[in-house]
Amino acid sequence: DLQKGWQDWQGDLTKSVFPPTGQVASPTDTSNFDSFPEDNDEPPPDDNSGWDIDF
Repeated sequence: DLQKGWQDWQGDLTKSVFPPTGQVASPTDTSNFDSFPEDNDEPPPDDNSGWDIDF
């Protein structure tokens, strides 16, 4: 049943099918990404357990 779907199985086997990609206007174009508010949270305080002493 899967082989009767929209998938181009022969194209997949021959690697001639390309994935859909968005339009990019420049190397710094971020229009294809969602916007999020700035993260202003402070880092959590150190727990002083020493678990990260070797890092």
